[in-house]
Amino acid sequence: MALAKGFGSIEAAAERVVRPIVEEHGYSLWDVVFIKEGAAWYLRVLIDKPEGISIDDCTSIDGLINAAIDKQDFIDKIDYLEIGSAGLERSVRRIDQLAVSVGRRIKLKTYRLREGLPEKSVRCVLDAFDGERVTVTGEFGTAEIDVSDISAINYDDFDDFDKLMEG
Repeated sequence: MALAKGFGSIEAAAERVVRPIVEEHGYSLWDVVFIKEGAAWYLRVLIDKPEGISIDDCTSIDGLINAAIDKQDFIDKIDYLEIGSAGLERSVRRIDQLAVSVGRRIKLKTYRLREGLPEKSVRCVLDAFDGERVTVTGEFGTAEIDVSDISAINYDDFDDFDKLMEG
């Protein structure tokens, strides 16, 4: 999975419909994912807020988003609509998510071994993004990686979970 420049066409149409609802309720929209798993098509709306997302947050907008999506003619094959948290280990799927992720601890995977990295999968900090390359720092030092060489990025915040729970 390479990082996409934007949403797919169905994801983009869904994003235009759900973003106002999400933001009117004080949340930010992290991602809209339209994916087939087995025989079923899922539309996932992933939301966030600084203090984290609860089940109550998701259910507070589920009906509104469901009603808005049902009125659309851009999609006729959603089997499941899911509203959920972007999560502590959220996936960075699109280029525009890189800029807001600078400074975060991440798990970075590349298609092949890159100069400056000890292996294809590393834990590091995303130090910078210039539009074409990321700069990361880890136990290996600092490396610059072309975005086209990245197969996956996930936040690496699980170790911070105890700190979040403490307040």
